[in-house]
Amino acid sequence: MILGANDRIDLQIHTIYSDGQWQPGNLFAHLAREQFRLVSITDHDSMEHLDELRTLGDEHGVYVLPGVEMTTNWRGKSAHLLCYAAAFRGDALAQLGRTTVASQLANTQAVYEELMRQGYRFAPQTTPPTRPIDNARLLQSHGYAASLDGALRMIADAGYRSISMPLAEAVAAAHADGAAVILAHPGRGGGEIHRYEIPLLTEMLADVPLNGIEARYPTYSEDQVAAYSAFADERGLLVSAGSDSHGPEQRLPIAYPASTCRELLARCGITIQ
Repeated sequence: MILGANDRIDLQIHTIYSDGQWQPGNLFAHLAREQFRLVSITDHDSMEHLDELRTLGDEHGVYVLPGVEMTTNWRGKSAHLLCYAAAFRGDALAQLGRTTVASQLANTQAVYEELMRQGYRFAPQTTPPTRPIDNARLLQSHGYAASLDGALRMIADAGYRSISMPLAEAVAAAHADGAAVILAHPGRGGGEIHRYEIPLLTEMLADVPLNGIEARYPTYSEDQVAAYSAFADERGLLVSAGSDSHGPEQRLPIAYPASTCRELLARCGITIQ
């Protein structure tokens, strides 16, 4: 794959195959209309739809870089991990994802049953809740919560717990499968997401062999972009850039220039002219 320096890319997008609301067909139709050349669909903890997504990309003229966002933790704090490869060459990472998703599903179903026990009633669903956000959206859509934040507090009271894997374990599995590992949105913060300022990020790098960081993200300030980019340059880290788009009602994909992620893409077999 050869890209121009200004070709449009986005290395973090989510679909209905995890916690997103993008239908894959609609997503790729949008990407084609907006002339994206390369994207990575980084659904949480799930790699089973990679072949389908790459085929859809081919049909729309959009190259799909295999990727996944693993739900991980470090020192008890949330620390999501983006993993990219020209092709994952093993099953270690996928197995970790399957284990995590199974535990998340069990907790999601337990929360749903507790909500029903508490007297909440929902219209018949074509599919049962599979992700924690599904229970929150049910509460909000049925008028039990005025906001998503309020719904999230309600599912916490009903027994929701965050389920993730140790960061070091996910990094080791990804490296065994030939993937580059990138800390997702270190400067984001909010909700369950922990913000990693430069001093704490320095400690993490001394503890876990990350390959890079997501230095460009839609909620970052210009100062954050500059600080994380400079830190990556000083440490010889790869740089990623993603919109974290979860659906057309939330945030659309962002067209980052391919040159922004030149070294990361080269690691995945993609040349930028």
